[in-house]
Amino acid sequence: MDMKRLFVPWYDKIKPYKTDDIALAWQDQDLHRMFVNENPIVPSEKIVEAVSNAARLGNRYPDNGVRIRKKIAEMHKVSPDNVYIGNGSSEIIELMCRLFLAPGDEILLPNPIFSLYEIRALNVGASVINVDVTADMQYDTDAMLAAITPKTKLMVLCNPNNPTGGFIPDEHIERLLRAGIPTLLDEAYLEYHPDHESKDYMIKEYPNTVASHTFSKAYGMAGIRFGYALADETIIQAFRKIQIPWSASLLSIAAAEAALEDRDGLRRKIEYNNAQIRYIYDKLSKIDGLRPYFSYGNYIIIDTTDLGVDGQEVVDYLFQEKKIMIKAVKTLKDRPGIFRISVGTTEENRACVEGIKTFFAGRNR
Repeated sequence: MDMKRLFVPWYDKIKPYKTDDIALAWQDQDLHRMFVNENPIVPSEKIVEAVSNAARLGNRYPDNGVRIRKKIAEMHKVSPDNVYIGNGSSEIIELMCRLFLAPGDEILLPNPIFSLYEIRALNVGASVINVDVTADMQYDTDAMLAAITPKTKLMVLCNPNNPTGGFIPDEHIERLLRAGIPTLLDEAYLEYHPDHESKDYMIKEYPNTVASHTFSKAYGMAGIRFGYALADETIIQAFRKIQIPWSASLLSIAAAEAALEDRDGLRRKIEYNNAQIRYIYDKLSKIDGLRPYFSYGNYIIIDTTDLGVDGQEVVDYLFQEKKIMIKAVKTLKDRPGIFRISVGTTEENRACVEGIKTFFAGRNR
């Protein structure tokens, strides 16, 4: 029997989110993981203890996070009814696609952006409309507004954007929200810059907005899996209607509560990350022809196109010669030289910078 003929008609358009590189990194502990925007600082003992204590109750199903939702609501000055908790912000992406997209609908995405948005939209049979960023790696707001059609049923804004690293000006966000399209405002990296406020306050004026947050980045809990969404109560209730029950486990809820209380631990992680971003940016800025873009996330992109170098060449060199894993960014066809570095340990960041310097020194001989 040809089982594929039983699959949904848009099956062939679906792309899996590839995790082969993560599996490889787990298999070879000598590899340096600077490719998937992980936090290099391990969870604090407070978080480990909270998870351990929760595990002792692991025979019980969790509730819907009454305490943690209240804490998150207080932090954002909203009602707990405006808070949804789940399995990282990845779950929020999934719920947005399932709630707002049907076969034939369109999702509007800036390009480049986190690839999971496109992948999950294709999983529900939607079409993807990509709008390239400007030459200085900013969202092209006019082009995005011009790309909206009657088929546009979902839009995504990532602030700061992954992988370009910049913030979207508030006036540009509001111009896009005024279009009335359901919009996911992904604030996954916002905690690295507490001086930039969340756009949670926009939800009241623009109820088509969902703001998502994750504990995978600044909080350093990517493997524990906890995130949340802030939205109009109608959307939150819709999420609960279509969610997979208990997507936030007892362990992840306990870890998140402990992380919220560990303000000093979060501050140290923020300070470390931002100092290392500045270090990488400053060092690579000194290489003639290399163009790093300053980032407000825990990653930074570098463009080598003007040197006639494909970004994959640098990625392959660092992997083969230094066992350092970074990532090529291939979505901008006129800029094939872009690659992304995720902040690692102090030693890894230095080794990565020195490896890149050695690569270009060898080409210039």
